[in-house]
Amino acid sequence: MPLEMPQPEDGPVGRRAGRLDELLGYHLRRASVFDLQGAVSALEPANTRPVPMSVLLSIIETPGISSAEICRALGMQRANIVPILAELEERGLFLREVDESDQRIQRLFPTRRGETAAAEWLALVSEHERSMLRRLTVEEQSELRRLLAKIWQEDGPKQG
Repeated sequence: MPLEMPQPEDGPVGRRAGRLDELLGYHLRRASVFDLQGAVSALEPANTRPVPMSVLLSIIETPGISSAEICRALGMQRANIVPILAELEERGLFLREVDESDQRIQRLFPTRRGETAAAEWLALVSEHERSMLRRLTVEEQSELRRLLAKIWQEDGPKQG
């Protein structure tokens, strides 16, 4: 008995439209996985990954930031940043300085090597994003960024 091939309906090519297609979270997750896989591949030649790149960019964009502040900004667990900072520091991409007003806090500052590496990494990921978003107009890309930011950016403490 021959197998019947499913026929695409209103959903993505080669799939039937179903309940998953109605869930925004499903599409966000699929897009996120697609983006992350592409970013990981794009960064392979630089021997880094998206999270260390984000940490280094945080240091560059906010010289003197602390590791705790990076964790808050990126939504990371503090324990997870320790090996990332160790790797970036070993590569000579930033320096630590003790905070003058609180000796327990270390402030992080980029080195020239860090600024150069970050620019290279950002170029690799930007090329991946250009390819990933090629089906969208510049206006659609801008609108997508705006709408996604509205979803994840916090309005402050929740009232309860």
